[in-house]
Amino acid sequence: MVDGSPTDASRDRDWAAELVEAQPSRDGHGVADRLHRVCNAGIEGLALDGAAVTLRAGAMSEAVAASSGDTARSLAQLEFDLGEGPARECWDRRRPVLVPDLTRPTDGLWPAFAPAALACGTHAAFGLPLQVGAARFGALTLYSAAPRHLQPDERARALVLAEIATEMLLDSATASADGEMDPNLKRVLDVRGEIYQAQGMVMVSLGVGLPEALARMRAYAFVEGRELLDVSLDIIDGRLHLEDGN
Repeated sequence: MVDGSPTDASRDRDWAAELVEAQPSRDGHGVADRLHRVCNAGIEGLALDGAAVTLRAGAMSEAVAASSGDTARSLAQLEFDLGEGPARECWDRRRPVLVPDLTRPTDGLWPAFAPAALACGTHAAFGLPLQVGAARFGALTLYSAAPRHLQPDERARALVLAEIATEMLLDSATASADGEMDPNLKRVLDVRGEIYQAQGMVMVSLGVGLPEALARMRAYAFVEGRELLDVSLDIIDGRLHLEDGN
């Protein structure tokens, strides 16, 4: 600008950086703690009720790296259990997915996730991809207890928070000796081992492919009102045998 005053983008960046820095630390160090502060900045700065950062390392590996609280973590976990939701949607589409009223999702979006989120007291969800160019890392998802739209200035600030979260992930890789992701976050992504083990067992017992095996497990967990991890542990321990009728 001619007079040297900051642009809207730079003001949003300064606002977000200051707000993240002002958030209390959970454990004082590590990228997971910094992502936790981004979540808290989102709910404070945008007057929302929850936030979570979900990481993905391919279609079959994802986990919740940080959240503002138990409800947000449960909602993010639901996406893996159900195979649908705002974080997965914005990852697949490579762009923000903003749903202001989960009682009226467009085009039949999230037939399982939407009612489950409503049952948790969440009426709006906004998924923002964590990505740089073709590289994707996960999503920042923001939740509201009441139906609401993000106004243009709020959308801009939410996107800046997603950019900051992405930079934190990139910085953690750059700072490591081998250029890999922070080992604490790698462990987060590795906690799904039991699910993949059970998935392989179902694949063999039913004679189906891996995607179909996971779909069967998710369907069973949804109908029974259980978490996918618990169903997986029962399969591994021989307490549950999925059959063609399940």
